[in-house]
Amino acid sequence: MFKHKQNDSGFTILEVIVALVIVGVSVTTFVRLLGNSSMLRSKVNDYDERLDVAILKTEQAFLGVIKDFSAQDNDKKVLRSKIADSDINWRIEGENDDSFSEHERGVYLYTVTVDGIDISSVGLR
Repeated sequence: MFKHKQNDSGFTILEVIVALVIVGVSVTTFVRLLGNSSMLRSKVNDYDERLDVAILKTEQAFLGVIKDFSAQDNDKKVLRSKIADSDINWRIEGENDDSFSEHERGVYLYTVTVDGIDISSVGLR
């Protein structure tokens, strides 16, 4: 009869196909995770930019750099605007608090709102 010579030095086609499927699934998963990571990074950068604007406007209101409160809303002075070349809207509400009458200067309460980020602070004027 015929003798079959056994040669175990290579891979069968089934082993190669299984290996390629495993590599393909792994690469697909990695690419999806990478895409989600970049979308999340974009959202974090956007939030950081809005937070920086909120901090800047709070500091400007506290130092008295922003004084043009034109609109009146329930005894609060309100100033609204938009950052140029951006879609960031900001709003500052300020009101005098007469309950701290022992101070020579007036106590002023600020609330800065930048697209969902609120910062409240107290200042003396």
